[in-house]
Amino acid sequence: MAATKDTSLPERNKGWYQEDLTEVNEPIRKLLESYSRVPSAEVVKHVNQIRERGFASNPYPCIGLYRFLNLTLLTHPLYDTILKRLQSPDATYLDLGCCFGQDLRQLVQDGVPSQRLIGLDVEGPLMQTGYDFFLDRATLQSRFVVADVFKGAAQGTAWTDLEMRGIDVLHCSAFFHLFTLAEQISAAKNVAKLVKTGGLIVGRQIGSVKPGDVPAIKEGSSSYRHDVETFDAMWRRVGEATQTRWEVGGTMDMVGINPQSPVEDENSRRLLFTVTRVA
Repeated sequence: MAATKDTSLPERNKGWYQEDLTEVNEPIRKLLESYSRVPSAEVVKHVNQIRERGFASNPYPCIGLYRFLNLTLLTHPLYDTILKRLQSPDATYLDLGCCFGQDLRQLVQDGVPSQRLIGLDVEGPLMQTGYDFFLDRATLQSRFVVADVFKGAAQGTAWTDLEMRGIDVLHCSAFFHLFTLAEQISAAKNVAKLVKTGGLIVGRQIGSVKPGDVPAIKEGSSSYRHDVETFDAMWRRVGEATQTRWEVGGTMDMVGINPQSPVEDENSRRLLFTVTRVA
């Protein structure tokens, strides 16, 4: 843990390690107190300790800047519809790039049987830390899968089992915006094979009023930020490549955006989206 306090780390020098919190937002506090039974007086300390562990293993901006404390699915306009849909005995939810599995735990707290919920991330240590964050290793019946969305079926049953099962609601937040447009299309083709006809892909990511390439975290690399129109165009291309058809809806706003952040700028917006498989 001490290693994460080394100010020579380039991640800290870029400004995406926020100082320890002195308070946490009400939705995550409520979840930790009611679901995890963390005493109220211990919540802040508990969150800071988990952030420190998570950043030590995976020094990502979403961890260093405490973005994992935002229950993004809870704020989606279709949240109540999603809850109702997941009450069906054969319904399945997948959180792609789930990090600590915070949105998954909110669904459990709101009455969805945990065995219907699946978390997926390329980084297994994050999902393991999630058990310690939410203190539910002995009780949660959800499945957590270590898999790479870019490899798809090539990685075997970790992925093909999900394709065979089929997903009703796939939550995908803060994922696509990490990659180039070509990489996003490649990943989306594999994602498309997971979702049942009539199924939903919901989430949010950093968008832009000037869609295009921006500098990415890795020096010398870039990623692509969408507006609603370019995101729709991407899913049309994915549909053509996979013989599926998708309906895209979305909005852009300033919720959660900080133009002074090292990972955002004056053109940045929150892109909130729903992608429905219609065929």
